[in-house]
Amino acid sequence: MSLFRLGRIIAYSLDTPESRGTFGEMIVDSIFHPAFFGEEEHYIVNNIIIETPDKLTHQIDHVAIYKTGIFCIETKNITGQIKGERNYYRWRVFNKGMTYEIENPIIQNNGHVKVLSIFLNNLFDIHSIIVFTSCNKPKNVGGEVLNLDELKDYIKDYPNQKPLTSDEMKAVFAILTDYKEDGVISIDEHIDNLKKYHK
Repeated sequence: MSLFRLGRIIAYSLDTPESRGTFGEMIVDSIFHPAFFGEEEHYIVNNIIIETPDKLTHQIDHVAIYKTGIFCIETKNITGQIKGERNYYRWRVFNKGMTYEIENPIIQNNGHVKVLSIFLNNLFDIHSIIVFTSCNKPKNVGGEVLNLDELKDYIKDYPNQKPLTSDEMKAVFAILTDYKEDGVISIDEHIDNLKKYHK
């Protein structure tokens, strides 16, 4: 049984959005294990919360660092059929006779990309990726919207005219991990900020 199929089976058994989201992030993280991604130098930083100068916070699921670039990844672990348009603010999910809406993850992640770029002093291009772990991405919404089984090749084959050096990759990884380990913003503070923002 493949990693992807196993992940989907386990994910279907989880019954809360939080647990499904967490497990989806674990599945994406596993793609970067050398056993799957390969031994070439690469780094992954998971679940980092960055505060902007105006005190807003952004929780980024994953930042992948590889010679082809820096990738800001938004993970969606959603079952059912998903329909949406690239520029619509809300997408619809149809699952087992029920319908609900989600925030357009392209727009959501574009905000994360901007925050990450500013955090890194605009020294690097940041590339957006939205990955659907259940391999049910909507059609015709953009090349950066991927199914889980497309993620590794997308990153490895990304056409970057100026590949990152090993020193650059190490530096970006160190900056992000040091910030995360310093615990500047906790998950509870981030949730409080979200509640204030959406009031």
